[in-house]
Amino acid sequence: MAARHVIYRSELDQPLRWRGYAASTDGIPVHVRADSLGQAQQLMAATVAGNGQRSEWVEHTEHAAGDGLWVREAFDDRVLERDHATRVLMEALGDQRLRARLATLPACRIGGVPVVVGAPGDTVDWIQGQHDGHGALIVAAAVTNHWLWWNALVPADRAAETDLPVAGSLTDLELTDPEATLDDWMAAIDSARLVLLDPSTHHPVPRPRSPEGQHSNARLEHR
Repeated sequence: MAARHVIYRSELDQPLRWRGYAASTDGIPVHVRADSLGQAQQLMAATVAGNGQRSEWVEHTEHAAGDGLWVREAFDDRVLERDHATRVLMEALGDQRLRARLATLPACRIGGVPVVVGAPGDTVDWIQGQHDGHGALIVAAAVTNHWLWWNALVPADRAAETDLPVAGSLTDLELTDPEATLDDWMAAIDSARLVLLDPSTHHPVPRPRSPEGQHSNARLEHR
């Protein structure tokens, strides 16, 4: 069974800092806010009934990188690889020309553009499962200590919203095999390219309503 990707976004300008949501279009149909990451995880765990076991989830955190970019790191056993890739990513984002290019990418349904911190061996299917079918999902990986590779995964009907060159779809690039990995993706395509989602692989969902006034220490919102 495909993993369900659950995201905890740290929004420091909100009364309740942590925002929990499901990334993929078939994800858990709730939206939570809480003071702490642990509270947000508990609220998301309360949705297990009818939405699969928590053991099927992959949990991630997102932190603001400025200019609408959100760095997404998975909770898994590859912490060192992802930490290294994050350092290389943040160094690369010191280049204002790169930030200007990424600013043209369409936002996801929650807002902003997530940047998935990749590690060797991550499958393309695992990465694609984090796309919400709405905007862009940047995939980034460290090639060396100071060299970042990245591509942006977007629905075909939104590719015209940016001037980045299109490499083709995942099918065109022969990256739809369940065993295909990020390493294969990097070998097939140069950095700084758009890759198109195949129409059959995503079903856009409505953008959530903006949260209303918050007066409690945690909140669960069914969508």
